[in-house]
Amino acid sequence: MKKILLFSAMLFIAVLSYAGDYLTNTNQSIKFLRNPARTGAIGIDGVYYNPAGVVFMERGWHLQFNWQSPHQTRNSRANYGPLFGANYLNPGTSEADGSFSRIFKGKVDVLIQPSLFAAYNTDDWSFQFGFGILGGGGECEFKNGIGAFEALVGQMGMTTLGANFGGYSLNSSVRGKSFYYGITLAAARKLTDNLSLSVGLRGVLASNHYRGSVTDITFRTTSADIVPVPNPFILDCKQKGFGVSPIIGLDYQPNEYLNLALRYEFKNKLSLKSKAQNNEAFNNLAAGNASFAGFLDGAKTNADMPAVFAFGGMVRPVEKLRLNVGYNHYFDLDTKQWDKSLLKDTDEITFGVEYDITDRWEVSAGIQQTFYNQKEANYSDLSFNLNCFSYGFGVGFAVTENLKLNAAYFASNYKDHTKTTAVGYTKYSRTNKVFGVGVDFTF
Repeated sequence: MKKILLFSAMLFIAVLSYAGDYLTNTNQSIKFLRNPARTGAIGIDGVYYNPAGVVFMERGWHLQFNWQSPHQTRNSRANYGPLFGANYLNPGTSEADGSFSRIFKGKVDVLIQPSLFAAYNTDDWSFQFGFGILGGGGECEFKNGIGAFEALVGQMGMTTLGANFGGYSLNSSVRGKSFYYGITLAAARKLTDNLSLSVGLRGVLASNHYRGSVTDITFRTTSADIVPVPNPFILDCKQKGFGVSPIIGLDYQPNEYLNLALRYEFKNKLSLKSKAQNNEAFNNLAAGNASFAGFLDGAKTNADMPAVFAFGGMVRPVEKLRLNVGYNHYFDLDTKQWDKSLLKDTDEITFGVEYDITDRWEVSAGIQQTFYNQKEANYSDLSFNLNCFSYGFGVGFAVTENLKLNAAYFASNYKDHTKTTAVGYTKYSRTNKVFGVGVDFTF
């Protein structure tokens, strides 16, 4: 039982979302980074945010290329009373009450995260294509493992040696790479001069790779004798899956000063199949245990992306000024991978403003508030999400009538959460910042 608990602390889902829901990246364009309230806006990135509104753009081809560079940390400071002080090779940080804590750092650095949107418009029709990374988007690495894992190693040493326990040591690392590639095909049609409808399909190809190791575990006796623990555990598992979901949208322009839009994305049912090259020790440990089922060779895992309802509006009080507002609701409880007793659906609200300084220069800024609605038991070293307040700003510059450059910065301020237990505490924190540049073409 101790060995099962020991290695279960290594298995985590690399949820690397930068903006949006647990599994959904909504930062699909540089214009979003400048102003996250995009659902009610009219633009080529509407292929993702407001497909029905794209038909109100001019006739001809519209293209957009986006290059983003996200950087994220996922850290936890864990305290299990005096336990981490017993790590005789790397003791934790001493605290005033005599306990010991340690920071476990997870880091994500992505040099280039691309997306592409294209549309061809006639008088009444718009035919659209989109590509982007809809979930994940990079590799998260915990070079010194995670707190719950080290605590279980120490506890196993105490159980094994009893009163003769004098300490423990270990080497561990955990790394998860996750990419959910999305391709969108859609068509929109003007039903009247100020009302349009869009229908589309989004295919999602998921590709994950999880690697972890527990090596060099030793226990030390009170007389300083070293007791090695044989059989390291090695996890090396790749997962792939594909799913398709419909998307419908409406856009309504009652006058030239107001635009209203909504979008509903149906749940994307994803089943991931594993191809693993774990070592024998891990496979023996995992056989017949539900905690490890998804990481064994040939296993299948549910990884649904939730349905999304999005509503937005844009008002133009004066010619050069546009004010935006939006709301997103993610139907997490309707997916299979979450424990429904631990969370509720996710909600987001967004606000933004855009202003044309001149005919060529445009500036914009916006904010986004995300509410994950989790219960206390859902916070763990393996996977944690924190309510956050995000902001973004940037500029657009029209080089020519048909060519526009965009640049932006986007950051999230997360609310730290401290989970108290009978033996100590764990404080969870995150940071997120994204830089981006892009270009729009029309012809």
